[in-house]
Amino acid sequence: MRRALTYIVVAALCTPLMAAERRSWSKLRYVGGTIPAKASRYDWNTELTANPDSIVVVIAPAVVFTPQQTVRIKPSQVTSLSVDEAAWRRVGEVKGAQLPAKTPALFGLLKDRGFIGIVYRTDDGKPAAMLLESLFTRRILAVLKELTGKTVETSP
Repeated sequence: MRRALTYIVVAALCTPLMAAERRSWSKLRYVGGTIPAKASRYDWNTELTANPDSIVVVIAPAVVFTPQQTVRIKPSQVTSLSVDEAAWRRVGEVKGAQLPAKTPALFGLLKDRGFIGIVYRTDDGKPAAMLLESLFTRRILAVLKELTGKTVETSP
């Protein structure tokens, strides 16, 4: 009985720590967009941090001695958020976006999942976009949706 009570107390104390919302992710891949960065398809070192006053994306380049690129976006600058195929479409619509060729799905069995499209306006008013790939797509989009107040566009 004492052991069960100990487990319950420990679980009750640890629950607030686990319930804290995560606002930083380090295993993302920059796929493409208007940011002039060359990333490898095997490089998952891009970081995204969502603060109440800014969204910070640190892109790790594919070349070894090239410095990391940091992009700061205010939540009010975000125009749209999209996921999966809609993300490819929305980011591709922005002028100057560079996206790699999509790998074909094997008879519709291996569909691309886990893409996040962020379309925003830069400080000088020009449209910009980035396409990120992540294993935590839904969690990241939930935080970004809450932060920006924009709805997430999905493919039909």
